[in-house]
Amino acid sequence: MGLLSLTVLGQEEPARDALPERLPPRTATARKATDRITIDGKLDEASWKSADRLPIDMRHARGRTIEPAGYARVTWDNASFYVALEVLDKDIRAQGDGHDDAAISPPNDVAEVFIDINNDPEHMFEFHLNAVNGFNDFFIIRPRQGSPLLARARFGLVFFKEWNLKRYAAAVQVQGTVNKSEDVDQGWTGEIQLPFASLLMPLDQERPGTNDVWRVQMVIQDAGTTGHYVNWSPDYEPWYHHGIDQWGRVKFAE
Repeated sequence: MGLLSLTVLGQEEPARDALPERLPPRTATARKATDRITIDGKLDEASWKSADRLPIDMRHARGRTIEPAGYARVTWDNASFYVALEVLDKDIRAQGDGHDDAAISPPNDVAEVFIDINNDPEHMFEFHLNAVNGFNDFFIIRPRQGSPLLARARFGLVFFKEWNLKRYAAAVQVQGTVNKSEDVDQGWTGEIQLPFASLLMPLDQERPGTNDVWRVQMVIQDAGTTGHYVNWSPDYEPWYHHGIDQWGRVKFAE
């Protein structure tokens, strides 16, 4: 989460010695797309239909599964990495439909994607998408001990909110109504296209190679539920999602 959302409301986390034995990070395969992905939120391409449906069902900071709050899928082509999100939500709440405009404080709901392309703990990306197609992007650095950047760090992290992707695309489809609690919603789906050229790839690498591995985390924030953060990969940090060692491992495949 960003700086304004590093608090879990409505729950008390157990002491660390009370946590269950740690589960390993989850793994997934990102298979190369077999057709052109149209960013419209519909998930009707053959590439999405054949992609693994990854359950977002890990109770945040407790390391146990619950009923899925939704599902994620990943794929890629020569130019971009794609993430699809299916969010299950009976009361969809969202404000902010522009770039860097998605509200992340309750009562708003949001889906989040975290990516580490270099398998190191020192820098990462964080993206938010909501049900009205608001999109936030962050570049985050975890300074080493002794770095002067630590003077800017909160919780050991420096959030560069001013950083923006050069290019991206996102779209959503809502199964229900937004900000109308009188009815019962089903949820919403979203697609995010992240061009490799926007993700600060190594200078000599235009795209991931076959069998390359990225660390990835997907999170659903349903502000209408108690303890409303649900992760794909188990994360034992007590109140935020930047425990990068526990993020899932996504392997690129042809």
